[in-house]
Amino acid sequence: MLPKAKKQFGQNFLRDKGIVQKIIKAAEIVPGETVLEIGPGTGILTEALVAAGARVIAVEADRDLVAPLRAQFGDSIELVEGDIISLRDAVTAKLGPYKLVANIPYNITSKILETFLASKTPPTRMVLMVQLEVADRIAAAPPDMSLLSVVCQAYADVKKVFNVSRTAFKPSPNVDSAVVRLDLRVAPTIDPEKIIRLAKVGFSSRRKQLHRNLSASTVAASAAVKEALTQIGLPPEARAETLSVHNWIQLVGML
Repeated sequence: MLPKAKKQFGQNFLRDKGIVQKIIKAAEIVPGETVLEIGPGTGILTEALVAAGARVIAVEADRDLVAPLRAQFGDSIELVEGDIISLRDAVTAKLGPYKLVANIPYNITSKILETFLASKTPPTRMVLMVQLEVADRIAAAPPDMSLLSVVCQAYADVKKVFNVSRTAFKPSPNVDSAVVRLDLRVAPTIDPEKIIRLAKVGFSSRRKQLHRNLSASTVAASAAVKEALTQIGLPPEARAETLSVHNWIQLVGML
């Protein structure tokens, strides 16, 4: 019997084991490697991670679920009670290389992405269940880019792996979901934060052309931005959503 879901934890318990196996396949678990799971809940994904041979560190914020998880898994996992956002450094500092695989609470999706992408000890791969709309934004390509797309793709190679119907959960959320995979780059060609800082200015007013946003923020003169856009093969009236991460890298170098 599934426990009662709590709104304050954004709980929707995954119950479809077929979906779980697809997540395991996307994560490409190697026996013996370390996997961090956020919000193990009822343990359906945890069980599959253990069966795949992973060393599992699971962080659960709902104290009412901790005792059942300990009873179910015993010493086969390392279970940490608390909030992953505040515990990130304490949990990950001594892990060595690890993957992050989780059906994350949707109300903290942005915080989790921000926390782990920019971490001093980031995972090598993240395989996450997120809202379908968020997955589409993360994996978007021009001309449908957003600041979220740029942030994620500045740090990682991103792929939407598969969609998940809301019926795979109990209680069923009001939206469909998707699993995304982010493979973090070991040595980026340029500091991702430089890309993101420029992109934040570029997306500051979605209705305006990029050269207007950048010149209004004194990043560069309008004419200089137009010239740079032309040099990288884009129209001078381009808007931020039409630029790929590669284009933002080019602009960082030029402006």
